[in-house]
Amino acid sequence: MEITPEQIRAARALLRLEQAELAERAGASVVTVRRLESAQGRERVAPRILARVRTVLEQAGAEFIPDGVRRRRTERLDARVVYEDRARSACVAPPGCVAAS
Repeated sequence: MEITPEQIRAARALLRLEQAELAERAGASVVTVRRLESAQGRERVAPRILARVRTVLEQAGAEFIPDGVRRRRTERLDARVVYEDRARSACVAPPGCVAAS
């Protein structure tokens, strides 16, 4: 699926990435990112640069969908499991200390 200039702008806003940061991560210039985000400038950017920009945005958490973009869903840990793991690791007394019973 081809991504549009609007989707690139929306993904960048969703991820709170400035044009300069996106350009740096993609190995492109800020001018190139501006071209990708403009309606007429895209034809002047090499397809491999567009592919790198897309990859950077996807790695940062964007998911391109038809006519839009959304934050990729991530698996959330069960809060109880996280709490129990932290409680277990806090029970280990450092050498020379006596753990409370």
